[in-house]
Amino acid sequence: MREEYSIDLHQAEPLLRQCGLTPNYKAEYTVGVFEDDELVATGSLWEDMIQMMAVSPEHQGEDLTGTVITHLIGKARERGRTNLHLFTKPEKAVMFRGLGFRQVAVARPYAALMEWGRPGIEEYCAQIREAAGAPAPLTAAMVMNCNPFTLGHRYLVETAASQCDKVVILAVQEDVSVFPFEDRIRLIREGTADLPNVVVLPGGRYAVSSLTFPSYFTKETQLAYAHCAIDAEIFKAHTAPTLGVTRRYVGTEPLSPVTAIYNQTLKQRLEPEIQVVELPRKEQEGQPISASRVRTLLAQGDLEGVRPLVPPTTFAYLESEDARPVLEKLRRMGDQ
Repeated sequence: MREEYSIDLHQAEPLLRQCGLTPNYKAEYTVGVFEDDELVATGSLWEDMIQMMAVSPEHQGEDLTGTVITHLIGKARERGRTNLHLFTKPEKAVMFRGLGFRQVAVARPYAALMEWGRPGIEEYCAQIREAAGAPAPLTAAMVMNCNPFTLGHRYLVETAASQCDKVVILAVQEDVSVFPFEDRIRLIREGTADLPNVVVLPGGRYAVSSLTFPSYFTKETQLAYAHCAIDAEIFKAHTAPTLGVTRRYVGTEPLSPVTAIYNQTLKQRLEPEIQVVELPRKEQEGQPISASRVRTLLAQGDLEGVRPLVPPTTFAYLESEDARPVLEKLRRMGDQ
């Protein structure tokens, strides 16, 4: 007799490891499919991600993947979610198409990103197309977190704006930074308001977000490459054609190996269709101006030390009441 019901993720751990997966304990809901009290299949939900799909090798070919997917979609609907995503091996994407999923992008040899429901990538593209307006003869794009917006960011934007007819900045929307998204995008807009050919948009779900490779999916040593590859493929397949982008600007980050991997991956996957322009970071007193340097100074309570590193608009924000919660958080982090 086959049954399916909610289980604790620890119950699924032996099956996950048998299938070569590492449990991700961020999962908020896990289903188990049992046959004669033996766990034969499992899968989990985390926000809008279906993850940790595993079927016992002895039960492959019995449509247990479909059983798990159907259960998790039903659970997601109960929670008000109408759009779900999952990663699978490129060669298995066709199986999920049969379950109602659409392929967003494929980054060989790592994975394919699939999605189910609406609103999805098509609605996202329609939204940014309308917000960005008509493309110019030479339209460039930048994806920026700006935690917070510094003179280093300003230099990158100024340079791109001087070399292109139009620059679209996609601000990373996910709120996993110290500075909240609403503050970050406000500072980007205020810090570039004098550049008439610059448009600043929310990056949404498809620009450097947690639609990335969870650690269970691929080897840890390949995680950064896999993450960067899928991000580049989404940009190439959807974002760039939607905005008419033929050039992508990035900044170097000498202290960040992950950024170096990201820039290298963009060049490998976007070019020659989309030219990748890598600019050196602006320096102050021989050091690159970076948001991490600004945060370190703020954590130390050195607001005046920040002044030469940020535009007047960012500094005015840091002196305002709006920034107080962020500054207090940074100082608490500095005390740890």
